[in-house]
Formats: sequence, structure tokens, C-alpha cells
Amino acid sequence: MRRHESPARIAVVTHERDLHAYAVKAELERRHPAQVHIFECDHFSRAPGLSWSPAEKDVSVFPAADGTAVNLRELDAIWFRRLRNQRTSANPEVTDPVHRELISTDTSAAALGMLTTEFHGRWVDHPDTCWTAQNKVVQLRAAHEIGLRLPATLISQSPERIRAFCDAHPKAIVKAVAGVMQAPAATVTVGAELLADDAAMRVCPAIYQEFVPGRRHVRAQVFGDRVLAALLESEDLDWRPNLDIPAVPHELPSGIEDALRAVLRRLGLTMGIFDLKLTDDGEYVWLEVNPQGQWLFVEGMTGLPLIDAFTDFLYGRAVR
Repeated sequence: MRRHESPARIAVVTHERDLHAYAVKAELERRHPAQVHIFECDHFSRAPGLSWSPAEKDVSVFPAADGTAVNLRELDAIWFRRLRNQRTSANPEVTDPVHRELISTDTSAAALGMLTTEFHGRWVDHPDTCWTAQNKVVQLRAAHEIGLRLPATLISQSPERIRAFCDAHPKAIVKAVAGVMQAPAATVTVGAELLADDAAMRVCPAIYQEFVPGRRHVRAQVFGDRVLAALLESEDLDWRPNLDIPAVPHELPSGIEDALRAVLRRLGLTMGIFDLKLTDDGEYVWLEVNPQGQWLFVEGMTGLPLIDAFTDFLYGRAVR
């Protein structure tokens, strides 16, 4: 247990223009005795810059966005939001894509190495845990074993298996297993053109799932034990590109809340942003969990007290 007389020292690992980071910093420092540092990892080239030595602890510097040199060993908690940023405005003088990739890769590697060796407080959540939990195979297995209802699912690059699956589920949808930031892939209905193209199916595995009918989508924010959900109505497969839709707070059945918490425990997470579909028959169908998904916009759409809930949760992690 830390001493409550001194402010909790908390850091957010992220990149430039992260509204969540700055909103949480402001609200946390307003609501609790806390000092919050923001680490914009794509802008570490600004003073004081990143430095580390295995033999000289005084040399180790982790630079905050305000120019503060932070000792990672003195932090109580770290909120690990983001690390790399393919669209950063940093280092505009470097135009060669290979050089920019080198800067991004080496900065991320140095920062991650320092974070995982020098920080000894509480994570929300540990980078290794987050990256493992983001894997769709891993989280689908966890949700299945917890007993949540999943759409019939096939991850494959076998044309024969894909056609057989789509024959059994005529309105099947297809989406990327992970995707890339440079060209986000939309979730779409499987068409005859794809099913006729063996090369397109073979070149890369994708996720094929049965279409879950209905226009009611659930976004559930789970911070520790607290679950705050929103119900959004949209005819679109993916409601996120168009947020001009009805959205209200939604109370999940206790059994579903318990199952979502159980998934987080299975994945080793303390928080997660869940997407579910609510069928016309009133059944909740699992879609996915994002360990560090966006949630601030949901508060704007529904009035859910998400920033209060999250800052209480993060402060609680720091002072436990």
C-alpha cells in the first residue's frame, strides 16, 4: 500500500493528439491527489530526449510531453494506451519512408525496453498482455471457453473450407484478422466475386463469420469491476464510421457482465472495451474486445460517466 499523503504519480504512454490522455490527466488531477505525466512516444526527439544506461541509473531519462525528465521507478501506475504512430507529424524533415520506419521502430523498442525493465508499479495494462489479448484467435477462444455466444466463425485461407462455411452461412461476413493502420479494412459481406477467386482467398487468412441480424449494437466499457454499457442503433455492419445514430445507456444482465469480467481475467487484463450485438430475440452475441479501445466519444453520445469511472479506476490502481 502506498502512502496516501503524497500524490499518486501516474503516466500515460501514448502518442500525439490523444484526446483521451489529456482529458484523463485533467480530470484525474482535478478529482484526486495525483500527478499525471503524458509520454508522447513519437515525439521523444524533443528535449530532454530519451536516455538509458544499465550501469548508471542517474542517466536514465524518460521524457514527458511537457519536457519533464521522469524516473520510471518513481511512478505508481502506467496507463499503456499506444506506442507507435504511423501517421505522426514528428520529424517532418525525415521524408524517406525507410528512415521514418527505422526511427519509429527503434524509438518504440528503446521505450518499451525501458518501460518493462525500469517500471515496477501497476500497469493498465502490461504491453505484452495487451498485444496478446488483441489477437482475435486468443480472445475468441477466451470468450468461447467462458460460455459467451459467438457467431459461427472460421479463420482460414483455404478456398474449400471458406466456400463450405459460406454455403452453411449464406450471409457470411469477412473481416481482417488484425489489419494495418495505413489501410483499415472494413467488415463486409462475402460476395460471389471473392468466393470465385482462389488466389484472393489463399493469399491471406481472414475471419469469416455468420451474419448476426439486428440493428442493436452494444459497446461495453469495463474498468476493473465496473461495467458501463451503451446501446447504439444502426443498420450498418460496423456502426463506428457514422456516429449520428441513436445511443443510450444500457444495463446489461448480470450474467453478461460477469462473463465480460471473466474474459478480462482470462486474458490477464484489468480493462477492456467490448463490442456485442443484441439480437431481436434478446440474445447478446460476442463480437470482440479491444484492450485499449476508444471510449470518450461514448460519453458524449450517451452521458455515461465514463471519464469519472475511468479516473477512479486508474487512481485506484495507483494507490492499491
